[in-house]
Amino acid sequence: MARVFIPLFFFFCFLNGFSQENEKNQSVTLMFIGDVMGHGPQIRGAYYEDIEGYCYNDVFSRTTPILEQADFAVANLEVTLAGAPFKGYPQFSSPDELVDGLTSSGVDVLVTANNHTVDRYKSGILRTIDVLHKRGVPFAGAYKDTQHRDTAYPLILEKNGIRIALLNYTYGTNGIPVPSPTVVNLIDTALIRADYNHAMELNVDEVIAFMHWGLEYKRTPSVKQLKLTRFMHNLGIRLVIGSHPHVLQRMEASFDTDTTDGRIAVFSLGNYVSNQRPRYRNGGAIAAINIVKEDGETRIADAGYVLVWVHKFNVDGTWRYRVLPVSEYEQKHDYLTGNDLKLFQQFTNDSRKLFEVENYNFAEIGYRNNQWLIPWDLPKGYIPNKIERILPWEKVTKLVELSAE
Repeated sequence: MARVFIPLFFFFCFLNGFSQENEKNQSVTLMFIGDVMGHGPQIRGAYYEDIEGYCYNDVFSRTTPILEQADFAVANLEVTLAGAPFKGYPQFSSPDELVDGLTSSGVDVLVTANNHTVDRYKSGILRTIDVLHKRGVPFAGAYKDTQHRDTAYPLILEKNGIRIALLNYTYGTNGIPVPSPTVVNLIDTALIRADYNHAMELNVDEVIAFMHWGLEYKRTPSVKQLKLTRFMHNLGIRLVIGSHPHVLQRMEASFDTDTTDGRIAVFSLGNYVSNQRPRYRNGGAIAAINIVKEDGETRIADAGYVLVWVHKFNVDGTWRYRVLPVSEYEQKHDYLTGNDLKLFQQFTNDSRKLFEVENYNFAEIGYRNNQWLIPWDLPKGYIPNKIERILPWEKVTKLVELSAE
């Protein structure tokens, strides 16, 4: 029977097995990040006259303490790196330094199949690939040609004796045809099945599908998302991660037991960074998943999430952006004021209300005593000295089945 998270103070008191277990077994922690956008004001905000160039380190550095605890942190790059002139919506091209900011903060892998992949046509796809190659950033989703895809896909991530295949697909490319000979992975069940079978031939332990799908600004998964998730889970792809709606959608997890196989469905991670400011769109989440390998078999052991909010602020007439981890910055009582504080609290409350009702076995990862309390990394019997807020995890008892009804 799948577990349901209980209140944090009980949760930490009864964490008796994870640390000892991980000492004996191989383990990998995966973190997944939503849409990395590059709207016009973001590009202008990343330019610094003193260096006469672009720098994104300040945008992402606040999430480094979280991401550095992942073995692999994967983000959706929803722009091209097509070079100047740099532009935002509707056909994005961001400075190469955007990638530097992401990797400096702890992002290890990028997925590149999304509805903006073809914004700058063939040259944009090719230059994006070249930039990622030169920076040594692994990626999945878009390729120079069929031969490139055949040799580089699926992307294999390996650590601690655990091999994972990363697949990536998009529902479309905004009506712009994919230019020959480049390849962008489009959602197609026959293609997904073939890619899964190929991945299994490579002796992987798990397969992840990072999907660009769903309806923009809808906080509930669409019927297509539900059907595709069921298809992939039944196929054997146990970890399904979603992006594109630019708002958060629910997260579901079941964990491997003697009678149940573990599965993950994260329908939408929302915006990691963007200039979108309407309600629900000015933030997102980092999903964290722990996989353990015992006696040659892997199991999904645990899962949690961290909310992030995009702080947009003005410095000498220029808008700047920072991605703030919610659980940490809500404890910094003097950091945000006025309308910024109201927007931050609105996003926080909206997100928690959604997840407390709809999430299943996906609890918020806490921040206490200047550290992130990643459940599977806590020492045996760890109890925070002070708990300022206990979230009502006992309300997370509703399993919304993956059905198309």
